[in-house]
Amino acid sequence: MAQKGRRKAPQEQVEPAARPVQRAVDDGPEGLVQTDALDEAGAEPALRTASESSLSRLLGTLGLFSTDAPSLTVEEIATRLGVPKSTAYRYIQELSKVGLLVRLDRSITLGPRIIELDRCIRESDPVIRAAAPPMRELAEQTGLDVFLSKLYGHSIITVHTEFNDPLPHLRYGRGRPVPVPRGASAKALVAFLPAARLRRLHQELASESPDTPPWEAFYDEAQRIRREGYCRTSGELNAGKTGVSAPIFGRGRLVVASVTALGSDARLALFDAGAIAELVQRTAHMISVRLSADGHL
Repeated sequence: MAQKGRRKAPQEQVEPAARPVQRAVDDGPEGLVQTDALDEAGAEPALRTASESSLSRLLGTLGLFSTDAPSLTVEEIATRLGVPKSTAYRYIQELSKVGLLVRLDRSITLGPRIIELDRCIRESDPVIRAAAPPMRELAEQTGLDVFLSKLYGHSIITVHTEFNDPLPHLRYGRGRPVPVPRGASAKALVAFLPAARLRRLHQELASESPDTPPWEAFYDEAQRIRREGYCRTSGELNAGKTGVSAPIFGRGRLVVASVTALGSDARLALFDAGAIAELVQRTAHMISVRLSADGHL
């Protein structure tokens, strides 16, 4: 009796391996073709990196302008960003559409949208909103000028002031970056950073400037300021001026800013050193409490 032939098992359908998707990254005149697999966010890693780099350079255009360089040409922008002239044109066009830049003949300047954003910061920043009333009270109590400063990258920037002098002659005022290793406002803030952040900040500063103090001296000064709870310096930023600063904390005791009382060396000499330090620390504490109640930090 003949055996029945066995049925052949159905062959499994083997799908061909997915071919990598090729896309061009538009970053100026040249296109970069990438074949990496998609990441968790659904974008190709190299594509995302190139896009982020392009966006960083576009926004970095705004950082080229300063009081020393209030206007620039397209050629200067292209050179400073390290991009082709055609890319610089595109950046300028995009930023001009939203009012961040204005083109005047051959020169490019910051646009009116910057002023709107500055007003928004002044009126809605939770730290400024919490700090302004106590700062005003300290200025009225002492007759000193009072500053609120924040850490941005490797610089301290004054974001709010309460002046008693109608024409303060200051080298570093509102909006002008202050080097981190100098001045009471910077030192009082940096000293209270978490240890790992403090070490990383010092390494970054040391790689950029040979004048950065050695780590041991940098760390020892920070520890001293932490023990005392405030910092006092004279003439480090403004000749003939003494500043007394204390840290401001947000939620979780994270330092977010510093408050500084500033006056001439002669005027500060009239105050008891401990008394003025206590007033500044009390103001910083009041601001910290108001921030906690605000709920934004």
